[in-house]
Amino acid sequence: MSQIEIIEKPLPAVRLAARRTVVADQPEVASVVGPSFDAVSQIIGDERGTLETPVALYETVEDGLQVIAGYAYTGPARDGFEIIELPAVENAVCGVHLGSMEHIAESWQALHAEIFARGLVHSGPCRELYVRAISEDQSDWVTELQQPVRRG
Repeated sequence: MSQIEIIEKPLPAVRLAARRTVVADQPEVASVVGPSFDAVSQIIGDERGTLETPVALYETVEDGLQVIAGYAYTGPARDGFEIIELPAVENAVCGVHLGSMEHIAESWQALHAEIFARGLVHSGPCRELYVRAISEDQSDWVTELQQPVRRG
């Protein structure tokens, strides 16, 4: 299991310019996240540093897994994306995944094990904040995993 430092903290509200997609199962996620970020970034460009805060949200829904991928954004709505308001979260368990997305499931497993060990339960969709996601090989990527929780 991945060794990551795990902390509890509040999460701020975030207004996203994003695309929403529902996939049937987990293996399909990679095929929609990157293209969703690319599509939104082509529309908004880098207005006021917008592209510096990419966020993805994952939530189980009736038809599969809902994936929301976009950027923190204060501008107007436009064709090609929707405005999605992520509420502030009072308490979340968070950890940092370093490197390739190929191994991110291990970091999520470590985070979920810690949630269980602390007697907490999920209280909302999980988020990934891509702190650094530049290189093609993903070796230097930094991704903060964020799971809203409440006392069990």
